[in-house]
Amino acid sequence: MAFKFKQEWAIVSLAVVTVIYLGIYFFGSSLTGSAVKEIHFADRMTPAHLMLIENYNKMHEGRVKVIPVDFPNFDFSTNERKELLARSMRAKEDGIDVYAVDIIWVQRFAKWSEPLGQYFTETERKRILPQAIYSCFFEGELVSIPFNRVASVMYYREDLIRKMKNGDQLILDLDAGISWEKFIKYHQSSSIPNPWYIFPAANYEGLICVFTELLLSLKPDYFDVYGFNFRTTEAQKALQLMVDLVNKYKTTPEIVTEFSEIPSFEYFVKHDALFIWGWPTYGKDFVDTSIDTSIVNRTKWVNVPHFEGGNPASVLGGWNLMVSRFSEHKQETADFIKYLISDEAQALIHEKAGYFPVVKSFYDDSLYLGRYPELRQYKKLISSGVNRPAHTDYTRFSEIITTHLVEAIRMEVSVKEALDRASVAIGSDSQSSTTGN
Repeated sequence: MAFKFKQEWAIVSLAVVTVIYLGIYFFGSSLTGSAVKEIHFADRMTPAHLMLIENYNKMHEGRVKVIPVDFPNFDFSTNERKELLARSMRAKEDGIDVYAVDIIWVQRFAKWSEPLGQYFTETERKRILPQAIYSCFFEGELVSIPFNRVASVMYYREDLIRKMKNGDQLILDLDAGISWEKFIKYHQSSSIPNPWYIFPAANYEGLICVFTELLLSLKPDYFDVYGFNFRTTEAQKALQLMVDLVNKYKTTPEIVTEFSEIPSFEYFVKHDALFIWGWPTYGKDFVDTSIDTSIVNRTKWVNVPHFEGGNPASVLGGWNLMVSRFSEHKQETADFIKYLISDEAQALIHEKAGYFPVVKSFYDDSLYLGRYPELRQYKKLISSGVNRPAHTDYTRFSEIITTHLVEAIRMEVSVKEALDRASVAIGSDSQSSTTGN
């Protein structure tokens, strides 16, 4: 019911905005005799987004005007945002020209999006990190452009760990890349009463991210080999660890099955937990909330632990930009995207919003590395980055998988039964569904 209300509210708001701007558009045109082309840009509008839009509008004053369409984090979950965008595209509405999609939505939205090969030259594409451009194709055709990237990390409270008996050694092990087995042993030998490790385990996409990096730590080509069949020893080992962190080792409190990113970070702050799974943008993501983000100054982040004998793996996240097939200003919209991936814009989105730049030069140019030394660490993260599988039905499969992962973590079913159920349900769903709905 809450989502339905938010959908209706958002649609009404978009309609009102559209009417207002259409009125301004036609009234202004009658006075000036020239039409300013308006581009509606849908995304979560951070201060960095608004600065970029303001800069672009100043540079193109009298010719092009970008109008933000906001999806605030606290009003829309990622899944709700996806469904609202899909609803708008299915209706073939022209109120949105360019929209940001989670990198795993590209396949689903491709049929509603303008192919971009004719707008972006080979030289322009080669400026982009290969790990970022990887997610931009559908059936061999360029359908999106990367805007920003993140890779999962584990934050740790350096101030609290330094107080532990073996805290200095733990920090050395964390910085070197710690295994799950050793990470758990540190907890078992510790007398500290604080919550140890927080990860988001609610029934939503973040849980898939945690599961995916565990799975691909064991077998990097898992999805190429097995697809969405999780009746394997690797999948059982990955999910068993998630179950055991909560129920066997008590490394993680049971309440995490109610947490997405925001409440998990809030819990981490309020309960002085030592570790949390998250994204490097956490220090900037919650600055406009009641959460005390100053705690980030007392944390550091490292690679998420990996299995002994496995590979370090950080799941890649971030947002791509797609142009609506129904836009009346496709060339102007493509030009705006080119600005968003310019060095100037990428530097701003990094400084103000904390996202990784998607342009190669930031990681190779000594000027940028001198200005942003943290990019050296980002480059290492990206090198161990892993992707969730690309599939037109991925978002629906994801909902099936998370439902059964949560059941296992809550000990409602066994690990084997949860994975069996997910595999069977996906198999049935893929045979009976309409691709990309």
